[in-house]
Amino acid sequence: MIYTGIDALDGLLEGGVPDGSRVLFAIEPEADGQHFMITMLHTAVVAGKKILVITPFTAKDAYLVDVAAQSRYHLDCYKDLIWYIDMAGVEAITADHPELHERRDAWVSQIQELVNTEKIDVIFVYLDLLSDQFGFDGAVSLFDPDTFDHSVTVIFEYFNLFGAEMLDSLFEETPFNLVVTLHAGSGVVSFFNFFSIHTVSWLSLPTRSLPYVATDGHIIPYIPKIVVTGPPDTGKSTFVRNVSEAGMSVDRLGLLGTPTTVALDIGHMASKGFDINIYGTPGQERFDPIIPQLARNAMGVILMVDVTRPDLMPRARQLKGIVEGNTVVPIIVVANKADLDYSVTEEMIRSELQVRDDTPVFFISAYEHHQCRDVINSMVDQITKFSF
Repeated sequence: MIYTGIDALDGLLEGGVPDGSRVLFAIEPEADGQHFMITMLHTAVVAGKKILVITPFTAKDAYLVDVAAQSRYHLDCYKDLIWYIDMAGVEAITADHPELHERRDAWVSQIQELVNTEKIDVIFVYLDLLSDQFGFDGAVSLFDPDTFDHSVTVIFEYFNLFGAEMLDSLFEETPFNLVVTLHAGSGVVSFFNFFSIHTVSWLSLPTRSLPYVATDGHIIPYIPKIVVTGPPDTGKSTFVRNVSEAGMSVDRLGLLGTPTTVALDIGHMASKGFDINIYGTPGQERFDPIIPQLARNAMGVILMVDVTRPDLMPRARQLKGIVEGNTVVPIIVVANKADLDYSVTEEMIRSELQVRDDTPVFFISAYEHHQCRDVINSMVDQITKFSF
């Protein structure tokens, strides 16, 4: 098993990438996607894997400096585990073999000798210049697993300048075990980079897109908005505050002398390798016109009800209709105040709110941190299984 080094992505892949796989990171223009390859390379070498890096566009030393500057990974510390074919090697092959078919044979021979002699575990290939010479399929075929005497995982990075349709046609000719496309400025939330799991040969997964940010050279999958909504005094602010590692709330005293949200609650946390922002909406009807805006671009909705107040169920159903009218996203129902005497049952919730049978319903106390975390972990699972 080879790990990508990105916890959320490894989780989606149910652990990582099986040995012997062929993986493609296809980067679209303006996407900050180079760190996927670098992170996976660093993770593999730290695990003690023997690595061959093909960098036709630059010299080895310049590549090491660039990686250290971008990610702070110092690959020169692992010189006994990493071999390179860099720009100088490419120029030597080209000079010695001006004919294309001879050049291809020279590439295959050199790669085969290095891999078999040094018992290379993983090859990382920057594919663009090779595909300019040999075509996409021809460049990938240089790393034919039948030429190796042991199982080798091959990771390719390719700048896709031609759009999704051309990429699909390339995959028909050249199959991969895993394809992750990296793109910017499109999908369920604008202004973020996205990664899409396009193909996974060992799992039955739908294609889905998830945002990420690149911070100090590290990839952090990102859920920019989960919305918590529900009637007044159902515990939304308590939930957001208790589940968050940092946050704020805009409150004033309500009619009963308890704080009530007049704008929104904002929280931030991490779960299952994702950075997450959580937004709690006000529950009063006069704020209904702004809820569609608050729910815009949400990747999940948590609908809170008070199990001691069955009279508030119609209001909860109304709010559910408002947020569902804005977007189609995963939803979880949280039945709060289950630590008190209550009369609302799960059957009543499903009937009154008209939620689907597969919609999770959690009975919790919003004061219990671990119960709130369980809800968020479930929501992350829902989001990562949802085709946006």
